[in-house]
Amino acid sequence: MEDERKLANLLGYERKSGITVNYDQLFERIVKTDILPKTETGWSLDDLMQTMNQVFSEYGQAALEANDGKIFTTLSGGLDSTLALAFLRRNFSESEIVTISMGGTKDHPDIQHARLAAERFSTTHHEFIPNAAEIAEAIREYGEKFPEIDLRTAVEVGNTDVYLLYKYISRLNPEVILAHDGIDELMGGYWDHRKDNPPGERAAIYNGFWDKLIPEHLLPLTTTSNEFNISLLFPYIDTQIVKIASNIPLNDRSTITESKKPLRALAQELGVPQKILIRPKRGQVGMLDLN
Repeated sequence: MEDERKLANLLGYERKSGITVNYDQLFERIVKTDILPKTETGWSLDDLMQTMNQVFSEYGQAALEANDGKIFTTLSGGLDSTLALAFLRRNFSESEIVTISMGGTKDHPDIQHARLAAERFSTTHHEFIPNAAEIAEAIREYGEKFPEIDLRTAVEVGNTDVYLLYKYISRLNPEVILAHDGIDELMGGYWDHRKDNPPGERAAIYNGFWDKLIPEHLLPLTTTSNEFNISLLFPYIDTQIVKIASNIPLNDRSTITESKKPLRALAQELGVPQKILIRPKRGQVGMLDLN
């Protein structure tokens, strides 16, 4: 089908029967990518804006085609997912964008900030507050479906939280969802990136997090999404974004006082609420905390 060829060309991996995706080519590209800056190349915020806008336009269009006119995306209310939403709304002003967030209570920071982002960018928003029985059932199912994975570790690192989230998302019947992985590794979104270390140590930290992207994030996520017949698009690790981000000097990406500086500048320009710009990072671990 034409839509499947478009998705295959866009994502750089081959689409198999049904909606099961082979991510091997994507992973192979990540492994071969050097994300450290090249001294002979430059970058500009305008170039980054244009590149990201183009990428989210392409991925949003692919999602619309796959989902019968809707764009589905997870929304934590953090910088990365809200900036992605801002780009999507900029490119698809009239399209239905469906956002999904999960938290331990209605007052959980992810729920509150995702609600703020959904209101700002006019989405069809779903809030999932699982109860104790749903959480227990998800942990049991995860252990049964993935017996090769240590269940205690899966719970501790948040993989069972992700399983629970995608189980909920599957009820909405999307074929494709936009996910936001990889940009923390590229732009210095973790606390260790911000330490005032010598250049060689900072470079090693960036490489270390990039090396863990597949085993600690993408592989568990794609394994879970495949279980629910949901294909994932990763705009933030599209070749075009990775290329321009890799040219940004590390000190221009994150500092001891501010993480992901270029993204914050873009988010400010695109109207991301200030409360989201200044909120502390949480990540997938802690989605179900009660505070």
